[in-house]
Amino acid sequence: MSNKIRVHILIIVWMAALVLPSCNSTRHLKEGEYLLKKNEINFTDTKYLENKGILTDNLDNAITQQPNSSFLFDGLKTKLFLYNLRYEKYQRDNTNFQIESKSVEAPVIYDSSTIPQSIQYMEAYLFHQGYFYAKISDTTIFNHKKKKATVRYNIDPGINYLIRRVYFKDIADPEINRIIQEDFYATFLRAGKAYSASLVEQERVRLTNILRDRGYYYFANSNISFQLDTVNAKDFMKLDESIISDAADLVTLKKEAPRPTLDIYINVDNSEDGKAFKRYGIHRILVFPDYIDRSDARDSTMIVKKIDNTTFRYHDYYVREKVVNNHIFIRPNGYFVQNDYDKTITELNQLGVFETVRGVYFEDTSRTGEGIDWLSCAIILGRARKYDFNLSWEGSTGTTYTLGSGATASFSNKNVAKGANLFTTSINAGIETQFDEATDDFFVLTKTAGINTSLEFPKFLFPISKERYSISNTPRTQIALGANLLDRVNFFTLVNLTSRFTYRWRETSTKNWEVSPFFINDINMLSVDPQFQQKLATNEYLEKTYRETFIEGENITWTFNNASKAKWYDDYSYMKFSLEEAGGVVAGLNKLSPNMTASFSQYVKLDYDLRHYIKQKHSTTALRFYGGVGLPYGQSERLPYLKQYFVGGPFSMRGWKIRTLGPGTYTDTNDIAGETRSTALIDRTGDIKLEMNAEYRFDIFRLFGGALQFNGAVFADAGNIWLSSPSVDYPGGEFRLNTLYDAFAVNGGAGIRIDIASLFILRVDWAVPLKVPGNLDLPDKNIKQGWILRDIDPLYDKWRRSIVWNIAIGYPF
Repeated sequence: MSNKIRVHILIIVWMAALVLPSCNSTRHLKEGEYLLKKNEINFTDTKYLENKGILTDNLDNAITQQPNSSFLFDGLKTKLFLYNLRYEKYQRDNTNFQIESKSVEAPVIYDSSTIPQSIQYMEAYLFHQGYFYAKISDTTIFNHKKKKATVRYNIDPGINYLIRRVYFKDIADPEINRIIQEDFYATFLRAGKAYSASLVEQERVRLTNILRDRGYYYFANSNISFQLDTVNAKDFMKLDESIISDAADLVTLKKEAPRPTLDIYINVDNSEDGKAFKRYGIHRILVFPDYIDRSDARDSTMIVKKIDNTTFRYHDYYVREKVVNNHIFIRPNGYFVQNDYDKTITELNQLGVFETVRGVYFEDTSRTGEGIDWLSCAIILGRARKYDFNLSWEGSTGTTYTLGSGATASFSNKNVAKGANLFTTSINAGIETQFDEATDDFFVLTKTAGINTSLEFPKFLFPISKERYSISNTPRTQIALGANLLDRVNFFTLVNLTSRFTYRWRETSTKNWEVSPFFINDINMLSVDPQFQQKLATNEYLEKTYRETFIEGENITWTFNNASKAKWYDDYSYMKFSLEEAGGVVAGLNKLSPNMTASFSQYVKLDYDLRHYIKQKHSTTALRFYGGVGLPYGQSERLPYLKQYFVGGPFSMRGWKIRTLGPGTYTDTNDIAGETRSTALIDRTGDIKLEMNAEYRFDIFRLFGGALQFNGAVFADAGNIWLSSPSVDYPGGEFRLNTLYDAFAVNGGAGIRIDIASLFILRVDWAVPLKVPGNLDLPDKNIKQGWILRDIDPLYDKWRRSIVWNIAIGYPF
């Protein structure tokens, strides 16, 4: 059988697998009943339509009757198919576990009575987006033969209004009027912007926050209302009234020329009790670090400690009050400030020693006069578990190899010395195995083990004084020590002793810094296999890479991440840059005291990781460009092994086994020819790394009310590693622009991600090479280079064995 025939058979089988679930989906319907196939949103005029994709999704969500859910595409309704397989049983027992867990779905029978309500909801939504004159009609398309119905909603949104001017109605309190006018430069209601209810709501929240930050504790969103004037109309439309049900009747103005405008009037009113316009100060603060119930306020047996006007009441003195007080921004004898309260809650949560954090304000009549009213604040803290234990695992596996196990167990103490200091100890171990076709057996390739400890303080330690920073930037100081063993069986065994002193802080809610004034790696070769030692003697690059060395350096890292700021449909980005230098200080000390350190490394490294995520209703497109450049200098000719780059595996080029790709266009013909495993499986490493990844992630289905969610992905990876300078041992391995295209590897694949109760994600990916680096005439004609798309043949055993399976916890990026 030819390859072409096999491919045709495969396509037929695949199509049949997709089509069969949709067959007979209507066989249980009664006469005159139709299965709701889908709802369509059809805009008849898009000239002035803004954010069409978001608008379409929200209008679709407003439709009352939704069709059965689909898998991958509209025609494949797997849950309906499963329901019909046991139709009689599910009809008799509608409380069945499969129905309640939503793993199966009963057929959605078209119901015309739901359409008017859907149109009403859509009109209301469009009205709130500024489309005051939207017209919606419906058309139902029946397929009598297949007994299916499609409902098409034809929408003429009209023209949404632009904001012309914003006015404030008379504000009774002159001080409030001054505060609002002073900060109005930051308004969301700018002239020329398209009007929408969400924009008005943003402005309402902004004005409320301004006043609450100036001491007006009882001022709320309800004290602000808006009126719209469509300029040539006599009537005002008040947003707070019920305009949803009959938007078209309330708006009686004649539609004008393109992009009509409106004026917005803002009303700022006092509350009925008069408190909204009162300014409040903070008298005192009560802190309950291990709160149980309301009786704690009067329990005479509790431990009481004071710092100025802040009183701490403990059942058990388990955290020092000074540590907690440093993270409280609410200060007595000042005005109430909402932002100070918010920062306090955030920072106390960041300490990690409290399970719950909340604040309660109450009027304090024990202090009077001074022209203002007074509040006191009770900060109620629930004690968190002091010790934590975590276990994680990841792995990768393939048809002809198993890279398969790595486990990490960590223990943490969140409150060392009662100072909210975090002590963590982790132990990790891993093993990689390879399949030997000659002996038809697996053998151990690599063994790893390590122990790492760290102690993190919720502040900056010496030499940075407290006056030089703010607790609101979440400062942290970490001291870390570690010892890690790497045993490359039949190659070498090394131990890496590490230590690091690091400062971390948050510049803004999206920007973070990490600075290590010094770090140390002391790499010791415990043993070298004689056969590998012989290899080192004849390979200059390997000899300079795999050597004992001492590394002392500095590192600075900047990270940007605006994911927390993104709304449901907003794109978001992640950027990370890291600059590292090593050897400069040691070289200077060696000049003062010659031969103080005989073998040390000198290099400069720049690492980067750039990501962008494009959000859609049921999918996300994730893009990444990352890598780095390491340049040895001084007495170093190559980067040390542990600082070099590699690709492959579950988090990189997924079409290659880890550390088996590159450098550049280099091809190991001895490896192709079948060199013995003791010398052929040397790690592929380099000084430069470029990699690009694209992944389209989509929803598949949910079970048990969303506790178990299955998502899919298709992806492509492209990249490689290179040497910073030529090596006779790796011809073509150096970075050169004229061979950059030839050196790029490309793979593609697909995967399943199982989100288990939002606790962790189990990921299974499979990938195959699509382009192999190099463009050489090789002695073995079965070894392909360049694009190998024409060699893809799922029915060919050798091709199937090239599939790389990766199993891991979490997304690759």
